[in-house]
Amino acid sequence: MRTFVLSALAIASAIWLSCGDSTTPNPPATGGNKPPELTSFSPLSGQKGTVIRIQGKYFSNDLSKVSLQINGLKATINAVTDTEITAVVPDKCGLGKLELTVNSKKVTSATAFRYLYTATTSYFSGSGAGGFADGPPEKSKFGTLYNIAMDSKGVMFAADLGNCMVRRIETDGSTSTVAGAASGGFKDGKGNEGLMKFPIGIELAPDGSIFVADHKNNAIRKIFANGTLTTVAGEPSRPGSADGGLASAQFNEPYGIKLDKTGTLWICDTGNGLIRKLSEGQVSTFAGSTPGYANGKLREAKFYMPAYLNFDANGNIFVADKHNHCIRKITPDGMVVTFAGTPTQAGYHDGEAGQAMFNQPCNIQIDKLGNLYVNDLWNHCIRLVYPDGYVTTLAGKGGTEGYREGTGDHALFKHPQGCTLDKDGNLFVTDSANQRIRKLTIQ
Repeated sequence: MRTFVLSALAIASAIWLSCGDSTTPNPPATGGNKPPELTSFSPLSGQKGTVIRIQGKYFSNDLSKVSLQINGLKATINAVTDTEITAVVPDKCGLGKLELTVNSKKVTSATAFRYLYTATTSYFSGSGAGGFADGPPEKSKFGTLYNIAMDSKGVMFAADLGNCMVRRIETDGSTSTVAGAASGGFKDGKGNEGLMKFPIGIELAPDGSIFVADHKNNAIRKIFANGTLTTVAGEPSRPGSADGGLASAQFNEPYGIKLDKTGTLWICDTGNGLIRKLSEGQVSTFAGSTPGYANGKLREAKFYMPAYLNFDANGNIFVADKHNHCIRKITPDGMVVTFAGTPTQAGYHDGEAGQAMFNQPCNIQIDKLGNLYVNDLWNHCIRLVYPDGYVTTLAGKGGTEGYREGTGDHALFKHPQGCTLDKDGNLFVTDSANQRIRKLTIQ
């Protein structure tokens, strides 16, 4: 009987306990089931190594459950509490909103963080004395380099306007001549038998051939891999703007050229104030009417000496509208707008897109994040334009010419004409009046 009573009491006790509070812990009060809320962050801009503080709630206390990206680049998180996160911004993250993930739940900031780039300018090639000489970097001589392009191996090809040649610059800065002769002229042929007159634009084709905008010959030329120069379209004696087949098409002092992914060659036809296309043996006019300044539909818009164009990842075309002193944008739906700069007014000013000022912008390179690197010719500096149009000076001192290496505005340039980006994001600049090629290491 005693054994029965004790067993009954044990069973009753177990039943009573099972009806009480569960032994399973409740979900955490924060950072668990609720999505994170991001209310603010500071600072709104900063250079490499900037520590950013993010305010909000439901951030959890488990650092392993939290990640942060800016422009798709991962930030390093230092600490997490339920209401604050501290993190180091990723290097060279550009302009982008914060994307915070907590326990697989994402939230995006309302405002964007602006990464403040810095550039250190250093010597790469050229003796600094005008003239002509091939050889090692310190002995190479140029006759005013204009545009420059780089292949997948880091070898550069430059339009040497003053020498009427195309030059090849190796990864160690040594130089050789691909085609052309200092006498200049207009003639097809191999090596120094092929003649050009003030080559300005240059672009590399996937097959290793080189397209050249032969400025004073009013022509588009092509150099094959064996150094043979041929004429694609145009000729010196027939400047004009006629579209059509290669034999009849006309140009008037073409300047910058660029190949797109389809193999179409885009041409800044500066003397005509037009943007032209060369595709499948036909030349057509894409945008522009008569030289001047006007926004609007493609053929109603006006450019004044468009010098260079480039494409971003969203299908926009950006044009360095040299004598309108601004950067123009051609949208995928066929509208020409002013992207940055004060149209028709030369000057120097950093700031918001409509307040910024340039003095003959002549080249544009675009990185993977949509930042524009612009050669500001008569301001003797390199400008950076963010995707929202905000303009800063990356290297050089606006309006001050000279030659000096260094970081930011400590470096000096004199008429930087062309530039190209390498795979690591370094910018190479043809510092034309200094007769050198410079390298900008960007951080």
